Amino acid sequence: MADITFSGLASGVNTSDIVTKLMAVERVPVDNLNTDKDTETNRLKAYGALNTLLSDLKTSASAMSLTSQVRTTKANLSSTGAFTATSNNAFAGSYSITVTQLAQVQKNISSGYAADTTSIFGTGSVTVNGTAITIDSTNNSLQGIMSAINAVTGTTGVSASIINDGSGSTPYRLVLTGKDASTTITTTNSLSGGTAVLDSNLAQDHQQAKLTIDGISVVSNSNTVTGVISGVTLNLTATSPIPDSSKPTQYTPTKMDIVADTSTLKDNISTFVTNYNKVMNWISAGYAQNIPAISTTTSSSTSTTSSTTTATDTPTDAQYSQLLRGDITVNTIKRGLQSILTDAVNSSGSLHILSDIGISTNKDGSLNLNNSTLDTALQNNFDGIGKLLAGENSTDGTMKKLNSYLLGVTSATDGMYAEKRDRYTSKVKDLDNQISQKTALLDKTEATLKARFTAMETLVSSLNSQSSFLTQWISSLSTSSSTKA
Repeated sequence: MADITFSGLASGVNTSDIVTKLMAVERVPVDNLNTDKDTETNRLKAYGALNTLLSDLKTSASAMSLTSQVRTTKANLSSTGAFTATSNNAFAGSYSITVTQLAQVQKNISSGYAADTTSIFGTGSVTVNGTAITIDSTNNSLQGIMSAINAVTGTTGVSASIINDGSGSTPYRLVLTGKDASTTITTTNSLSGGTAVLDSNLAQDHQQAKLTIDGISVVSNSNTVTGVISGVTLNLTATSPIPDSSKPTQYTPTKMDIVADTSTLKDNISTFVTNYNKVMNWISAGYAQNIPAISTTTSSSTSTTSSTTTATDTPTDAQYSQLLRGDITVNTIKRGLQSILTDAVNSSGSLHILSDIGISTNKDGSLNLNNSTLDTALQNNFDGIGKLLAGENSTDGTMKKLNSYLLGVTSATDGMYAEKRDRYTSKVKDLDNQISQKTALLDKTEATLKARFTAMETLVSSLNSQSSFLTQWISSLSTSSSTKA
């Protein structure tokens, strides 16, 4: 059974309250260490928040760091009835295209069967395009033969499927499909001992796509045509329209213009400016006046002062930024970004600094985008913008420089946040060790104080008992003397 104590009953002093207040004073160093730990945790969160913004900035800079990314083109079609087109850094040009035949693969379809899982074909082999496939009791159903054919598709160029046409008692059909328009399907089989015969009947013959590009005849094994016009992919969807039934057949061509994709580049530039300003605004937010500090909670008190948020509040960007106000790492990154943006690009183009395309720096370090100036540059000097942003030959453009810089800053292994995370881990480990040691000492100190006050109460109680005895004894002596008199 635990000891029962009656604090202050003998002395009349609230010794329990005294111990509590003395221990509160003793716990101040531990509370300070816990506050330091909370601060370190919030500082790491602040670095994490900044790192996220820098990663977004890197993504937007990376999207314009290569010539193929900034000198993008797109395909404009006079009509989309016969095909669609996409450009992957194709050179500007104009083409007249007519589609006269779509590509199609060969399809063979079997007769109908009553079931697809029942063993009905006996045993032997099925040969597809010269490859013999063994059929035995484990795979002599329609499903089994389909799986066996698909297992050698890489060799035969033929895939198999099953269609349920819903027609009466024999709805299941085996469908063989060639890989592309150049694939011919030939099949034979030597199956015997079954209740059904496996056949394969031509349902659709294979044929190549045919089109003309500026009068040049082109054939393709697929309706997706690549490599004919460098950087352009044509997706054929129908033959070109025939305006009348005159002989010979005349198809209506589609005009395709490959032009500069200024809208995509403008969107990328605008996104970059937005992400850059998010970084600068986040850093600047920490210098604003009257920012309430992030609340910390210690073991001795959960209250906050009027200048702090409550413990349940989610810290704001400004509060996190305030923790890094004046931080040398943050200031170094800020100067690094600003230095790259103001550095001239010595390319052969006529655009050398970002202000040439309407990007200027405000007093607070953020960027301002003049859309009118940018539109003019996009319209009149698309090639020059590519050299400014991505560079030319061995000369790096602004975005390429920025992307390289941010790759290092945001590196998951040795970037800014990674270094701060390692420091935080080491610092918190040291703080936890100190807290653990001091807490153990506090427990001993509290036990010692309680023991001393208990001893004092015991002594006072003993003295009180002696005092009472002496008082009674003296009183009895006085009574006895009065009686004798």
